[in-house]
Amino acid sequence: MDRLKAMQSFVRVMRAGNFSTAARQLGVSRALISRHIIALEQHLGFPLLSRSTRNVAPTEAAHSYLEFCEGVLREMEREQEFGHYREKTATTVKMVGPKSFGTLKLADAILALAKAEPQLQLSLSLEDFSFRANEFMEKGYDIAICISSINDSALISRRIATLEWLVCAAPDYIRRHGRPNHPQDLKHHACLAHLNLEPNDRLWRFDSDGKRLSVKIDGPFQSNSALLLREATLRGLGIAILPLYAVAEDVAAGRLTPLLRRHRLGSRPLAAVYPRSLARSSKVKTVNSWLMRWFREHDPNTYAD
Repeated sequence: MDRLKAMQSFVRVMRAGNFSTAARQLGVSRALISRHIIALEQHLGFPLLSRSTRNVAPTEAAHSYLEFCEGVLREMEREQEFGHYREKTATTVKMVGPKSFGTLKLADAILALAKAEPQLQLSLSLEDFSFRANEFMEKGYDIAICISSINDSALISRRIATLEWLVCAAPDYIRRHGRPNHPQDLKHHACLAHLNLEPNDRLWRFDSDGKRLSVKIDGPFQSNSALLLREATLRGLGIAILPLYAVAEDVAAGRLTPLLRRHRLGSRPLAAVYPRSLARSSKVKTVNSWLMRWFREHDPNTYAD
């Protein structure tokens, strides 16, 4: 016996007052309703209904059992609501990414994903984010896109692209202050620091002739925004290390000039970071696979060399 279906039949009979109306309301046969009631009575060990040719009369015990059945059925409806919530959660992806990269590059990838996978409900916030496991829990993020290495055992980091960086300045700055030919020359130039990019924001690192070289810089302006540093560089305030994704068009158009090309800057990983608890999540795998494929086909580092 399906106990829940039998309870539904019993409740309908109690409300309708007869088997025929209850059967019609449930879309089943009168005989099935009768079998349900008999099965319940056998299970309980006492009669629920006194039957006549036209109507049924509930026994004293039936009223108490009716309250019990209605309570059980209400709880089952609530459980179904949780099922709908689970289905919604399974397709909702809440993401966060850095403001500059998110605006210039990530947004296109996510909007294309929204069109390609309409069953997903995507949310993308652009903000500064610490990528701590507890912050994922507090803010409810599923995936964070970051330009840094993550060392947290509660998080998984998947590289989806590699970002290249460029030392550059505006032609106007170079005309006024000259062009540095070696990283050590930067000590005599106004340099614009990118806050939070490195543990020491004012220490620029190069690979010079196969050797690691660090140069301490100084200058009139600093920011944690690549877009704001780009604007400061375009206005001739100084020399900056900027991501190619932010300055590709400026370099191609001659608005910014690459410097110290023989002295290589380190690249940085673009990673999708998510809680270890979501390691097997199909929605996370879908987003990660899409982003890896997208940035293979749309290289964020392309510019006119």
